[in-house]
Amino acid sequence: MTAAVVPIHSSPEVTFIPEGVPAPVRETRAAEPAGDFKTLRDRARQLGDSGSYREAAVLFLRAAEAATASGNADQADMALCDWGAAETELGNGTEVMPELRRILLGSNDAHNCWLASYTLARAHELEGQTRKAVFYAQLSHHHSRHVEREGLTGLSHNLLGNLLVAEGREAEAAAEYRTALRHRENSPPTWVAGAEGNLGYCLLVGAIRARIRRGRMREGLRLIYRSLRTFRREGAVQYSMLPHLDLCFAHLELKRSASAKRHGERALELARRYDDTATIKSSLFLLGHVALLEADKEAARHCFAELGQRFYPDQVGLTDLLMSVDLRQVVNLRA
Repeated sequence: MTAAVVPIHSSPEVTFIPEGVPAPVRETRAAEPAGDFKTLRDRARQLGDSGSYREAAVLFLRAAEAATASGNADQADMALCDWGAAETELGNGTEVMPELRRILLGSNDAHNCWLASYTLARAHELEGQTRKAVFYAQLSHHHSRHVEREGLTGLSHNLLGNLLVAEGREAEAAAEYRTALRHRENSPPTWVAGAEGNLGYCLLVGAIRARIRRGRMREGLRLIYRSLRTFRREGAVQYSMLPHLDLCFAHLELKRSASAKRHGERALELARRYDDTATIKSSLFLLGHVALLEADKEAARHCFAELGQRFYPDQVGLTDLLMSVDLRQVVNLRA
């Protein structure tokens, strides 16, 4: 099973870094902005932050052209990195990697080197190339230390945490998330909420594996609930999918079936609304186990059957396997 990673927005004065669950693409087009670099880039960033990546990519290219025409190579490279970030979220990471590597190897601007390496890490992450993603994420951390802008170091550590938790290295990921949170000065509330939720998940998994039911588990729950409240307060409803999924997982482990079911159903509802296939898969998996905990075999079979039919049509007998074997300890919800 997989679960999407919650999006972590950039800190102030840092270009948008889309990460994880993409916001719904807006179909309405805004009026074309003037052709100067700053106006084009600012409008493109607004579109990127709202999830309109395709429109953002077009304007970032226009910003790069404007910067090139004015003879400012660093601004042109910055806009091209932004373009690469937008295209990466559209699933075109492989196509933009050569341009990003060119900037990384040829630029003398530390911020552009950070932005290029960070986006390369994200592109490799989405391609499933975790080892390369970790390399570029570590490189982005190196460059962040040479840029006088708040938030960059935190973003790099958060991305490293995401990559580590996907490999099942929750203890190492937790350390990265804690470091990211120490660099949260002036960061948007949703950034902090995402990192706190990520850390909370790692603490939950560590506590469960160590058979610890208090202490770290309590801290993990506290962080995830706080993350959920922040997303609600900020109106980031879509981003609350992951906290709901994590709470379903936690309450299921604590054998609190009513709470687990409530959060699991909410995660599934949001995942269907925003067509997030990763969260749909994980929600169905967990809700099936919630139904088994409640001795509702019909509901469990329904969840597992939908899971198999939609995502694993070639795996004959999957429903019967899940009905009889508990695979929760070997499934990584963040892989």
